Amino acid sequence: MPNLWQYCFATFLVRIVNGAEPPVVSTMNGRIQGSTKDVLGKTVEVYLGIPFARPPVGSLRFREPHPADPWNGTYNATAPKTCCTQKIFSSDFAPYVPQSEDCLFLNVWTPTRSKPLKTVLVWIHGGGFTFGSAYQHWYDGSVLAALHDVVVVTLNYRLNIFGFLNAAVPEATGNMGLMDQNLALQWVRENILGFGGNPASVTLFGESAGSFSASAHLVSPLSRGLFKRAVLMSGVYGGDGFIDSFYDSLTKGNTVAQLVGCASSYKDLASYPAEVLDCLRLKPAEELCEASYKGSATKVFNFIPSHPNTFLPKRPTAAVKKGEFSDVDVMMGIAATEGNFAAISFPDKRIQTEDLEGITEAELKQVLRAMALAWLPDKFAPTLEHYTSRATPGDKRLLRELHTEFVSDGQFVCSSKFFAEEYSGMGNKVYFSVFGHRSVKFPFPKWTGIPHTSDIPYYFGVPFLAPEHFTDEDRDFSTTVMTAFTEFARTGQVF
Repeated sequence: MPNLWQYCFATFLVRIVNGAEPPVVSTMNGRIQGSTKDVLGKTVEVYLGIPFARPPVGSLRFREPHPADPWNGTYNATAPKTCCTQKIFSSDFAPYVPQSEDCLFLNVWTPTRSKPLKTVLVWIHGGGFTFGSAYQHWYDGSVLAALHDVVVVTLNYRLNIFGFLNAAVPEATGNMGLMDQNLALQWVRENILGFGGNPASVTLFGESAGSFSASAHLVSPLSRGLFKRAVLMSGVYGGDGFIDSFYDSLTKGNTVAQLVGCASSYKDLASYPAEVLDCLRLKPAEELCEASYKGSATKVFNFIPSHPNTFLPKRPTAAVKKGEFSDVDVMMGIAATEGNFAAISFPDKRIQTEDLEGITEAELKQVLRAMALAWLPDKFAPTLEHYTSRATPGDKRLLRELHTEFVSDGQFVCSSKFFAEEYSGMGNKVYFSVFGHRSVKFPFPKWTGIPHTSDIPYYFGVPFLAPEHFTDEDRDFSTTVMTAFTEFARTGQVF
């Protein structure tokens, strides 16, 4: 796997077309120079690391984003910049660029700029709101741009405590990461015309936390009118998971503040928000990042979107039920065995073997319970018991399957069905799919099936960028997938 990702990442950096003048685009902030590359016989312009916001550092830490300042001269957008501060859990998800709080950059891939104007796809990366980057190896937009004549935009947004601490005060309102995305969408509306894109034909698409984000934009009053369609893959706000109240977020923030010496039993974030936030702004980013994980060690996700605030005035499910969402077409879906990713990514490797030989049934029950409840709020524990009641003594594989099914349903499947039913029930167009393709070269054990994130390479045409890691069947399937959602982005129809 690392060879595949390193190969894909290299496509960001290589100038293929020699002798040509580098492309230059004029934007509201100033001129930008990109590069060109040949992709499957077609020329694509590439612009990497364009700033869309002021660096959210110093006094701007935890605050809502501000548009980037204009610059003189020509900005060099020929190489990646930085990803947002995060903890790296696996080399498969490493961003391969330096980390910094100064990370609010976006990338653009566009075919040769010619009329008519092209549909724009804006990608929001996943990663549980705690890790990830627009520079992730599999988010290269060049194949989509070359083969399907669309403009592709990928963006960074603040993560973890930096993007989602809600102290219920103007200095830390929560959902700063979602506001970063909103500002990037505003940048697209104001500037994408210069890249050959149609600002009136923007489709927001994402996977996992990126899909949750996109569904949040559907219900946020601040994002109305910024996009025409949405593609939501593996996660939407149709349930109680992946969302905090401001009190939940405030409590997490106070825990971090105590761990780094900014709060105590007599001076907490709730009672002294200005003082505690000022102290937190002086702490190194790495220290806050590490403390965030220590403060929620038993959970996969720590700081996540919250309500109520300016971006999400109410809980997203309440807004959906009341029909308070953007009137746009939606294409959505899930992977066939989403929850198996929970086992694949869990630290205890004994639960990842095909036959589970290296762990006793009693140990397995304990480990699987911890794994499942790491993905969902503790209030779901009684529901987990309902799933495990179907277990057969001695059948360890069934026990694992029931726990991962619980994660699938609780985090992805049920919320997606609820959202699709409510949204379509209001008269909106909704397409729903289940991703069921597994490559014969897929590197994980057979029992994993088609887990969470296994679909992403097919959306971006990775089988064409790294042909040795995929088959002709994979490339055909990737073409079908890309054709479906780019046609949806253009016309609102899948085929």
